[in-house]
Amino acid sequence: MRAICVAACLLSCLAADDRSDAVDSLLAPLKLKDGPGCAVTVVQRGKLLYSGAFGFTDLDSREPITTATPFNVASMSKQFTAAALYFLIESEKVRLSDSVRRFVPELPAYADAVTIADLLHHTSGLRDGHPLLEVAGRLNEVLDGPANLRLLQVQSALNFPPGTDYEYTNSDYFLLGLIVERVSGQTLAVYAAEHIFRSLGMNHSAFRPGAPGYVVDGDRVRKAPPPPLTEGDGGLYTTLDDLRLWEENLYTGRVGGSDFIRFMETSGRLRSGPRVGYAAGLSVGRYRGTRVVSHDGVLPGYRSDFAQFPSARLSTTILCNRGDVDASSLNRRIAGSYLAGHLRARKAADDLEYATTEFPYLDGLWESKQGWILRAWSGVEGLTVEAAEDKHKLLPLNRRQLYADEGGFRLTFTMLSRRLITLQWDGGLPVTYEKLDAVPQHAEQLAALAGTYRCPDAGTLWNLVLDRGGLLITNSAGWRIPLEAVGSDRFVVGPWSLHFLRDPAGRPTGIALHRARLWDLRFERVN
Repeated sequence: MRAICVAACLLSCLAADDRSDAVDSLLAPLKLKDGPGCAVTVVQRGKLLYSGAFGFTDLDSREPITTATPFNVASMSKQFTAAALYFLIESEKVRLSDSVRRFVPELPAYADAVTIADLLHHTSGLRDGHPLLEVAGRLNEVLDGPANLRLLQVQSALNFPPGTDYEYTNSDYFLLGLIVERVSGQTLAVYAAEHIFRSLGMNHSAFRPGAPGYVVDGDRVRKAPPPPLTEGDGGLYTTLDDLRLWEENLYTGRVGGSDFIRFMETSGRLRSGPRVGYAAGLSVGRYRGTRVVSHDGVLPGYRSDFAQFPSARLSTTILCNRGDVDASSLNRRIAGSYLAGHLRARKAADDLEYATTEFPYLDGLWESKQGWILRAWSGVEGLTVEAAEDKHKLLPLNRRQLYADEGGFRLTFTMLSRRLITLQWDGGLPVTYEKLDAVPQHAEQLAALAGTYRCPDAGTLWNLVLDRGGLLITNSAGWRIPLEAVGSDRFVVGPWSLHFLRDPAGRPTGIALHRARLWDLRFERVN
């Protein structure tokens, strides 16, 4: 009997070593000599299965990264803002059905119908401040709380009527953080410390500035620009050691109880009923068939990802002070080393000759209602698509679908028709794209669109000028950005789609700009 137990122990230890070796192999390409780095933990049922850290927290001080190093976790902060809000709801100081204007009356009247639940689940329709700065050519500005609120105050419209659609926006959680402050009479930092961090023993977590992040481009490393100074949507610095206490509480409810866990992990719904896949600062979905509760964080100098797999009672977390790491994919691959028996095998590809399928007809430009622009072009074996500056090589899965396995995720491209397709990541909601047709524009047509256009919501002026047979956007920031014609009065500029508006007589009167987190932003022609 003893021999059997010893053998079983040896097999268990060997399996654990094999899994740790697999994680080490995944992390090895990220290890730079004298550079920034990452910290990683894997925890199952409260037991630490893997812990690793490498790189320096600050290249000037050369302090090594450890599991006790505080990192800026960017949007991973949202779950802690939601947790702070929970305790105000529990004490009946806030209700999910309350209008946001009950607490932030400075917002325009269009926000009357936006509820606290809409903010929590990203169904508010509120615009995001960062794309507004991008459109205005002011991306170098560091956005703080007062500036963010002023941007929201001058908006003339929402992306969509509250509760009718879903669009992730930092404005929602910025306002939730502001509401926590106004209702509690304390800053979000103080309130979160008293009701969450101290109660759980998270003694190294706080909404306050910390160590710098770094931009890594090949062998070149430089300090990243300062992160936004808003709280609620981001701004938390925390450690892997502290996050172990947090993830355990999401299983046990030691602080907050079962009602707290249910609040944090219950997906929101549209007014019409469908779930949106976003709970309280946490995304709720599936990864290769198994339920996963997660959130990532993305800033130019930081990457982070936190994921729980309830069926295995497993949690994996990665924190990095470098902005070139695909933390979400890497974290899923790390988890995969420990999830044998829990993950569903992916469908295998059919043996199809790409050239004989209809996929080559999908070349061109596509646009989603969320404002994403997709470019697609055929090669010898498959289709390449580019969205949000990321390129993916897709191979045939069957006669209607192509796929790409990107790190820990699978991207599936489904052809609904020659004019309608969907893209879907593992466990995510499918995004539908419609074909944009390239239409040649004559010089006289383009000349009629040239002129000055003003956008009060973004506080900017664009001058459209005719140059070498095409239109350019110019402004006081020195832009000379060409427009790409994709239809009658339709143009694409990088991630933006522009639609020129006309009066009944056919004269150009303005522009409607569409992009992710910023739908139908209006410019008016002023000359």
